[in-house]
Amino acid sequence: MADSNNSFKNKVIRKLKSGTWYPFYNTFYEKVPIDRREILLASRSGISLESNILAIFTELSRPEYRKFRKVLAVQKSSREQIEKKLAHYHISVDKIVHMSTPDYYYHLAKAGYLINDTTFPGRYIKKKGQVYLNVWHGTPLKRMGQDNEEERYDMGNIMRNLLMSDYLVFPNLYMEEKMSGAFNLKELYRGTILREGYPRNSIFFDQEHGRLLKEVLGYQGCQLSVYMPTFRGRTDDVEGDTYVEQVRSYLEVIDKGMQDDQILLLKLHPLVQKGLDLDNYRHIRPFPSELDTYDVLNACDVLITDYSSVMYDFANTGRKIILFAYDLEDYMGHRGMYEDIRSYPFPIAVTPEEVLSELQEPGGGADREFLDKYCTFDRQKATRNICRHVLLGKYLCQEHKMPVTTKKKVLLYAGSLKPNGITTAYFSMLRHLDTDACDYYISYRSPSLKEHPERLNGMPEGYHYYPLATEMNLDVLTAVAQILYLKWGITSFGIRKRLEKAYRREWQKHFGNAAFDQVVHYDGYENYMIALFEQAPCTRTIWVHNDMEREIQAKGNPSLPLLRHAYAAYDHVVPVGEDIRPAVERIGGRTDNVQVIANYMDVENIRSRAELPLTFDPETQSNVSLRKLQKILDCSGTKFINIGRYAPEKGQERLIRAFDTFWHSHPKTWLIIIGGMGDLYESLRRLARSLESGRHIVLLKSMSNPMPVLKRCDFFILSSFYEGQVLVVPEADVLGLPVAACDVNGARSFLKEYGGTLLPDSEEGVLQGMEMYASGKIHPLHVDYETRNQQIIQKCEKLFQE
Repeated sequence: MADSNNSFKNKVIRKLKSGTWYPFYNTFYEKVPIDRREILLASRSGISLESNILAIFTELSRPEYRKFRKVLAVQKSSREQIEKKLAHYHISVDKIVHMSTPDYYYHLAKAGYLINDTTFPGRYIKKKGQVYLNVWHGTPLKRMGQDNEEERYDMGNIMRNLLMSDYLVFPNLYMEEKMSGAFNLKELYRGTILREGYPRNSIFFDQEHGRLLKEVLGYQGCQLSVYMPTFRGRTDDVEGDTYVEQVRSYLEVIDKGMQDDQILLLKLHPLVQKGLDLDNYRHIRPFPSELDTYDVLNACDVLITDYSSVMYDFANTGRKIILFAYDLEDYMGHRGMYEDIRSYPFPIAVTPEEVLSELQEPGGGADREFLDKYCTFDRQKATRNICRHVLLGKYLCQEHKMPVTTKKKVLLYAGSLKPNGITTAYFSMLRHLDTDACDYYISYRSPSLKEHPERLNGMPEGYHYYPLATEMNLDVLTAVAQILYLKWGITSFGIRKRLEKAYRREWQKHFGNAAFDQVVHYDGYENYMIALFEQAPCTRTIWVHNDMEREIQAKGNPSLPLLRHAYAAYDHVVPVGEDIRPAVERIGGRTDNVQVIANYMDVENIRSRAELPLTFDPETQSNVSLRKLQKILDCSGTKFINIGRYAPEKGQERLIRAFDTFWHSHPKTWLIIIGGMGDLYESLRRLARSLESGRHIVLLKSMSNPMPVLKRCDFFILSSFYEGQVLVVPEADVLGLPVAACDVNGARSFLKEYGGTLLPDSEEGVLQGMEMYASGKIHPLHVDYETRNQQIIQKCEKLFQE
């Protein structure tokens, strides 16, 4: 218990020192009243002021909005350039605040209207009465959100921003469809979609303005083109420098081949632009930084791009678009796209010479079919319509609401998906739930998957994703209250009331108006998640995968006071075995909300994994080489195996000592231990080296697929001091191994039910199991897994339908 609470205290101290903790925001959220006459705007997370937000700002300069106080949030490093742009367009702002400062969070809590083209930060909580307009910054071509495997783990803040928005602007039905599918809007969004043109595209309907600007820029009589590619590299130096060199080589060819009446404006990612010296070119010019991108685009005759959403916007002009997609196949394979741009009515160039050739050719603009699909609602009055609709209540835009479905919505949380038994059980259940019966949402905390996003790769089809983007919004008093409660169970002095209020606030932060019928804490650990789901305004279920009395005694995790309250408060508490039910009932003090549901055994998956080649993962540690392991598995000697994380409760030390005794009379016998998480690998390795039998002991750590090893062993022995419902025992049985286990919670009920062998809970008992196997006294189990699994899934689905 002490270690757990010291860890929490140290975490708070680290946050304070790092400057990433914002305890004042909770006070602003709770105490600062909403000002219905204040509008807070942010463009591209404060990095710039352009496109949609600039167009809206321009509209807000009209007299009919004079009652509103306009506050602009900017990055401190971008303030000077943004102020220049404001001055150029004669836009007045009542106040500029720097992002991530107390002043910014004060206005984030105060403003009656919030307008953004990306997202507000993860700690922001939308208050009742605030009106949030999100004008997302582009029609997507590249796959986004849960449609993109690389983004799934980290899409949480985008999704929650979209879901909490009162208004979303979609300029075409294609964008509405893709954004809705990528970010769960179809099922969860309860705000209003405005089917209206993009504010930034209104400028394209004023061709005279574009003609005059072209003259002002000094390019009248020229063919004025602009090159706006998607950034290819990453922000690290190696890839960034490689991409800069590639762009430089293309520009040199284009510049040399252009005619005297041709000018190319260059708008690149800042990292790339910074690495290019444009003074050496005759026809290539930098993009005018003081002007809005779309103002300049309206003055251009040709757009050269690749996979950027700017093509959909520029299509409104009817002018030529060249897709310089020199890496089309690689880009499509790596990132993934919703559509194949080769079907678009624009010429595609793969070399700079082809770009030059296309600049001489007429045509190349959007056809009617393209305009109808991607520019559906764009029009000159779009900006005015949106602002008057949202701010003045004039209802000038076409509104659309997502239809409400009758399917149950179930949120399933299973922690960080570490390679352990809980994750195996979770995936096995997911592979067999009927996803047509309910809408299931896979939830996880993005920070915990940051280092291992690949853990989501094996997720079955048919599920939605709902990542939790941020850690807890703590303040000093709540932090103190949490320590007192988690460590000592103190609930007086308003501690319990404060924590309940804090976690209701956290629920609002993560989920806003998204309505679920049931939340399931499948992992069953993590104090934060236990407390968070307890405040869910729906049916609450928590799984129990272990003897939590023994877990808390050994590790202090989770907090016993918290678990007592949770097991009593949750609607359903689900231990995975009858053995651990008594501990659950003692902790929670209730029996009526406890229901045992065993873990699903995915027999087909176990057998198919066992047929795969034996391999080590990059992170696998072993005291023998892969080649030596293959030889051991191929030899005629008897091979005992144990699988479980390297933790004290797994009893692996007594297993090794018992094996050492057994080996002296059976020297051709091998012991193989495969473990995942845990801290005992090195100490067990030292123990094995110290024993005479050590050369016959194989220790493996972090092996994602141990089934090829398990299948080729002869006897599985479980040496644990306690378990939940151990998965490796039936896994071994499925692969034909005889099994035995110490007579402990988690193993007892399963082996008793199916005629298995239980051993005394001691080192001598483990040795007895080895001797029983050697003398042929360990008999196979008698499990009808098909019938058992059907019953398990029926119980799960009945529970989730409540």
